[in-house]
Amino acid sequence: MDKKKKILEDISEDRKKLFRINEEIEGLNKEVSFWKIFLFPLLISLIVFLLAGQMGLSDGQKIGIFIITFALALILLTRRSKKIISQEKEILIEKRKNIQHEIFEKTKRLREDE
Repeated sequence: MDKKKKILEDISEDRKKLFRINEEIEGLNKEVSFWKIFLFPLLISLIVFLLAGQMGLSDGQKIGIFIITFALALILLTRRSKKIISQEKEILIEKRKNIQHEIFEKTKRLREDE
């Protein structure tokens, strides 16, 4: 009887871990804030804009360089963020699979003991 109780407690703990991992997976998409993605490319673009102003370029050229730099920085940062989130999701999904397998094995052991 004690063995059954221990197995049931282990299964309960594993289910709690599984629930936490599922919450983390759901929260990953909400993790990247708009300001974090927007401000960094904006700062890079402003620095490039100021450097272009020092080179004696016309106003139209400076604005063009600013827009292109902002777009490129935004694209690169967004892709980098997506890649990091994807890698974290893969790790969490692998952990979830392992925990599900452990729950299955413990349930199987519980049935065999009965």
